[in-house]
Amino acid sequence: MISVFVLDVPEFFPLVEHAKTRSGLAVKGPVLGYYRIEAAGEVKLVRKELGFKPAVWHGALTGGLVGKVAQFDNDTLTIVEADAS
Repeated sequence: MISVFVLDVPEFFPLVEHAKTRSGLAVKGPVLGYYRIEAAGEVKLVRKELGFKPAVWHGALTGGLVGKVAQFDNDTLTIVEADAS
């Protein structure tokens, strides 16, 4: 299971709203200042779909995550389940 913790501030709220519309993603919270986005398998996000400027985009994971970053560049973020090792 993948979990992405999103700080409950206006700058990151488009990510939460986007996740609420995506099949396979569940949004919980906010709890203690963070939303939690959960998914099985893979989460792929595209910066332009979220309307994020580069500075906000590169800060999107400041809340932390449970999973493994498979790709994170200027346009795409892909998170997969961490290897069970």
